[in-house]
Amino acid sequence: MRRLGITAVLVLAGILFFLTVAQHEEKGNEALAAGGAGHPADALMRADTDFDQATAEKGIDGWVSYFAEDGAMMPAGGNVVRGREAIRALMAPSFANPGFSLRWKPAGAEISSADDLGYTFGTYIATSTGPDGKLVTRYGKYLTVWKKQADGSWKVVNDIGNSSPAPDAEKK
Repeated sequence: MRRLGITAVLVLAGILFFLTVAQHEEKGNEALAAGGAGHPADALMRADTDFDQATAEKGIDGWVSYFAEDGAMMPAGGNVVRGREAIRALMAPSFANPGFSLRWKPAGAEISSADDLGYTFGTYIATSTGPDGKLVTRYGKYLTVWKKQADGSWKVVNDIGNSSPAPDAEKK
C-alpha cells in the first residue's frame, strides 16, 4: 500500500512537471510567432522602437497613434493630460516648431506576469528652433507605461519624461 502511495505521488509530480514544461514552451512559441526573441519584454521593446519610428516619420499623428484612447502624459511642470485629443493639443506647438525632432531609444522593459501591463524606459533627444533661430538640443530620460489592448497590441497609458544633462560624448 505504501509503495502505491509513493508511486502515485511520483506519477502526479511527473504529470505536473510535463504540464509546466508544455505551458512554458507554448508561451515561448507564441512570443516567437509574434516576432519576439522569446522574452515577453521583447514585444514592448519593439513597440517602443516602432513608436519612435512612427513619430519620426509621421510627426504628431505618429505620436498620438501609440496612445490608448484614455492614455495620459505627465509633462514636466504641468498637469496630467489625459486622452488622445488632449495629448495632441498639448504636443501640437512642439511638432509645429521648425526643426522639431523627438527621438528616443528604449534601454529596458518589463512586463507583468499577467502579460497585460508593462513599462519601457530610456533616453531621448529633442531638437527645435529657439527664439533666436538657432537649433536647440535637449536631452532626457523617460518612462512609458503600456497596456495590452483587446486586439493584442500595446498602447501607451502613461508617459513621463524629464531633462538630463547632455551625454559626455556630446559635451565635447
